[in-house]
Amino acid sequence: MKLMKRILAIVCTFVMIISMATGVNAVEPAATTPTTGSITLENAVVGDEYKVYKILTLESYVKDKAYSYKRNGDVWDNFVNSTQGTQFFESNENGYVKLKSTADNDTAARKIAIYAIGYVQKNNVKPTKTATATKSSKAETTKVVFDGLDLGYYVVESTSGTACAITTTDPDATIKDKHDNPSVNKIIEHGGVVKDNNKMNSVNLGETVYFETTINVKPGAKNYVLHDTMDSNLENFYVYEVHDNKNRSLYTTGEEKTVSVKPDPVTNSEKPTDGCTFELSFTDLFYKTYREDIDKGIFNKIYVKYYAIVSNKAPINTAMKNTTYLTYGEKNLETDKSETETYTYGIPVFKYTGTNTPLADAKFILSKVENATEADAIKFTPNGAVYRYTVDQTNGGGNTTLVSPTEGRFEINGLEAGVYYLKETAAPKGYNKIQKSIKIEILENGSIKVDNNAITGDVRVQNNTGSILPSTGGMGTTLIYVVGSILVLASGMVLFNKRKEGTN
Repeated sequence: MKLMKRILAIVCTFVMIISMATGVNAVEPAATTPTTGSITLENAVVGDEYKVYKILTLESYVKDKAYSYKRNGDVWDNFVNSTQGTQFFESNENGYVKLKSTADNDTAARKIAIYAIGYVQKNNVKPTKTATATKSSKAETTKVVFDGLDLGYYVVESTSGTACAITTTDPDATIKDKHDNPSVNKIIEHGGVVKDNNKMNSVNLGETVYFETTINVKPGAKNYVLHDTMDSNLENFYVYEVHDNKNRSLYTTGEEKTVSVKPDPVTNSEKPTDGCTFELSFTDLFYKTYREDIDKGIFNKIYVKYYAIVSNKAPINTAMKNTTYLTYGEKNLETDKSETETYTYGIPVFKYTGTNTPLADAKFILSKVENATEADAIKFTPNGAVYRYTVDQTNGGGNTTLVSPTEGRFEINGLEAGVYYLKETAAPKGYNKIQKSIKIEILENGSIKVDNNAITGDVRVQNNTGSILPSTGGMGTTLIYVVGSILVLASGMVLFNKRKEGTN
């Protein structure tokens, strides 16, 4: 009996231990939901500063299935309840917010980000956190990490002004910067001979060249400044028109301006400090007036039109470059540069006789007409053996006659590409004048063809002497008399001998 009691006590004790162990397992708490999270931005721009803003608070969630958002109870509540916000969000009286079914797509998410950044800029909203993109030598891509963030719905902005992305910390999120940044493209509209790509032209000296720079505007635009640097031989620039892709003029002359030019083309004041020829910046009024259209993508291009005049001292066969770029954002990031090239060309001429003997005092005119008269001739200003295109072709400046010097070589400079005719109007004394004009074609790259044949070096123009004719008292007639007398005497002798033979 005592043994049975002992066995029963052991069994009861064992059951009690098992029960206690089972109870402990049953009440063990579940894993806790993280209260903070992180956002990792990949493919960031080195040196660019990134900011995150919490639009909504994430109260609880089941990852990838169900999310419960609430308003923050701060400045972002106004955004959520605004006309823009209510396009995407629905709120109830308890402060809970959900996304509308029509806004559950990538396009809508992009718009939310754009509107949110616009709200930040308009209301000077302070960021939740800020970080600058850096890259280690071992990293494949540049990353920016925001950690220790309260769980929520965040928008990320860069100092370039571009809305990068929008995401939820649940608890960790990774996004990629698409670098949707502004850019510029500069072309030559007209002036001289313009190549098909509008990046290069050739002109006569003194000609006006018209340029157009297109700024590709991106949502979140901030602190745009256009910088333009011209060759020193592109003078007297003048900005005459600035408009957007809806053909709305942005360049006003009133007290409040949406565009400011430095130096002012009228007063020539406030020159740029970075060495460029001029700067064109957009004022607070510009962003205030067009912010909504910019962020919606309605306003997406700005066209800046201006001109410059080619100096009469411009270099020959050498590019006169015009370079443009845009700085933007709080860090004044730079876009890629866009460049054009303007040329003026020359024709080197060598006047000679024989093989390579220089010939002086031959006179020519150059024109674009094959059978030219003096009235068709282009005017040039001489400087030794160099003739430069005369800027003023109509009011008596320059002259039309080109004269070969003692060395035979002279240059005709300051011309645009095209077909010209070199006509000899007077040959040096004792030489025959060339009757046919020489066709000279300057190609777009400055190379030359003569009568449709490509050449290198000079355009060679040869003169030959005329025949030396006899004159009275000269050696020429004496020789004729002597030869004639011999022939007459010989004929007489032949005739005399024939008669003598006949008599015999």
